[in-house]
Amino acid sequence: MSYSVVVTRESGVWLAQVEGLPAAHTFAKNLVSLNRMVREVIALVEDLPDGSEAGLMLDWDFSRVDEEAVEAVELAARLRAVDDERDGLAARRAELIHAFAAKRWSVRDIAGVLGVSPGRVAQLMHA
Repeated sequence: MSYSVVVTRESGVWLAQVEGLPAAHTFAKNLVSLNRMVREVIALVEDLPDGSEAGLMLDWDFSRVDEEAVEAVELAARLRAVDDERDGLAARRAELIHAFAAKRWSVRDIAGVLGVSPGRVAQLMHA
């Protein structure tokens, strides 16, 4: 389940309000603690099973804090997406290496078609 969390900051303290859950609000001295506290308060208000906090999807809204915070959240999301894509591409590259090797392509030919070094192909073949 996904929740939108509006974040504000007052006197050095982070405040959070979960949209759509009026009773779900909390505070903390740092963002790591705020994340934990928000998850706990959602679990309490929604009467979720123990241990479900980690699986909650939170959409953090820092627009009331400052402009750079909003940009940082967007940047982090884009970097996660790039990392996920990179992982998928690396897995597909490994599959192709094994497919070419099964067709008895040489390590050098596989490296040439994939644009990597023969040494890297050898590493991935034996991984």
